[in-house]
Amino acid sequence: MTAKLLVVDDEPRTAELTALLLRRAGYSVEVASSGTEALERIRTGSPDLMLLDYEMPDMEAPEVLDSLRSGGARIPFPVIILTGARHSPADQVIGLERGATDFVVKGTDRQVVLARVHSALRERAGSLTAITRGRLHVDASRGEARLGDRVLKLERRPLLMLQLLANRSGEVVSRAELLEKVWGSSYKGFEHSLEQAVHQVRRELKEPAWIETVRGIGYRFVVQP
Repeated sequence: MTAKLLVVDDEPRTAELTALLLRRAGYSVEVASSGTEALERIRTGSPDLMLLDYEMPDMEAPEVLDSLRSGGARIPFPVIILTGARHSPADQVIGLERGATDFVVKGTDRQVVLARVHSALRERAGSLTAITRGRLHVDASRGEARLGDRVLKLERRPLLMLQLLANRSGEVVSRAELLEKVWGSSYKGFEHSLEQAVHQVRRELKEPAWIETVRGIGYRFVVQP
């Protein structure tokens, strides 16, 4: 089945060039010229992935992401932010903390852009298989986690982090590896996001012992009876 992508950019030529690149790669592509139009299109039919310009006249990417989160809910599809001027580490941290999947600077080699899109779609399709550890069941590809019969309300990155840790049950997983595999970057500015993700998982589990902190190294998943 052909993946449906949404390109959001207020510069018509840039939007059409991006859309053309993606269509030639075999994707079905729609284009929106503003954050408001993008949100309207998503309400009528959610895409499999969105490429979102950081700066637009009506709203910036973080505002669009906040609207998609619907009061804290997980964004239901990958969002890759495209940016020209706003590509400082601080801007990237803001975008990724708000729920974006990746951050690509405009002008990046076309094959790199396609690889990022393919990687995000592959992750969404479930490159990590569902896993059960004791009373805990996690299926990141479906955006689902349960402890017994109780559904855990987790955003995308805490969910992916939990699944990675559960998949390596009993092992110590370093902070650097978690940042690289879940956040896609070892940039230390994301460590606060990692700590927030651990806090969110522990809060939802209501049994903090599932995630053990190994001081100075990282975290270990410990199955609880």
